[in-house]
Amino acid sequence: MSGKFENIFIASDLDGTYFNSKTETVARNIEKVKYFCENGGRFTFATGRLPLFIKRPIPDARAQVNFPAVMGNGTCLFDYQSERAIEEHFLNTALLAEVESFIAGISGVEAGLRATYDKGVTFSNIVNETLKREYDTFPEYVERVVCSAREWGGYRLYKANIRGKADAIEALYPYVEKEFSGVLSVTRSARTMIELMPYGTSKAAMLQGVKEKYFNNDVMLCTVGDYDNDLAMHAISDLSVCPSNANDAVKSVCKLQLCSNDDGVIADLIDYFDMRS
Repeated sequence: MSGKFENIFIASDLDGTYFNSKTETVARNIEKVKYFCENGGRFTFATGRLPLFIKRPIPDARAQVNFPAVMGNGTCLFDYQSERAIEEHFLNTALLAEVESFIAGISGVEAGLRATYDKGVTFSNIVNETLKREYDTFPEYVERVVCSAREWGGYRLYKANIRGKADAIEALYPYVEKEFSGVLSVTRSARTMIELMPYGTSKAAMLQGVKEKYFNNDVMLCTVGDYDNDLAMHAISDLSVCPSNANDAVKSVCKLQLCSNDDGVIADLIDYFDMRS
């Protein structure tokens, strides 16, 4: 692969970044990514979502990336060309049973737990209205299982989410972080969600490994993201970029702030590189 962008590797978050505020792709982004890849650039996703959960907004993901995607906040490296995972990390389900008991003791049903596997989602309950809404709105091709986390041992779970209304999650987060950050990777990707991954996994850790293994560190890694679970990857990036809708913590660490996700921040970034080529 050669061209004016051959030394640039862009890893983009999806929600709040590549997607617009309605969780839709932006035509301008798609057009510019095609141009970027045709001219030697590498483009992929670095997202909290897993392959099953981008099928609806991006049914043609294979046509929009030209490098394996960092998914599940770094728990899965997925090659869309071969349609298979080439690296995977799974949660200790016994720890999730502890999390379930812990959050119930603090928040009752104000917060609930769900976890994702390759074919669907496990829910600790659907009494929690946030979990019930998700249960009802997932498309039919997503398997849904409702049972206590104590019964999740038969599933290979990539990541888990503590879900609830924003005020309940805000109050719960410091307790969860203090209790479990030594055995799980704990972060946030939205005001209504706490993310739990296998200890040591993150978008940053996987991107560092990718940069070493596939590029021998001889590439400019450019990360684009808008929320707390993007902070670590921005810290290891050669060029950290955020959309104008990013939260303040992300804006404070990024070297470059461009337009909003609604206006096509990835297209803006490619224009930025184009002007400097």
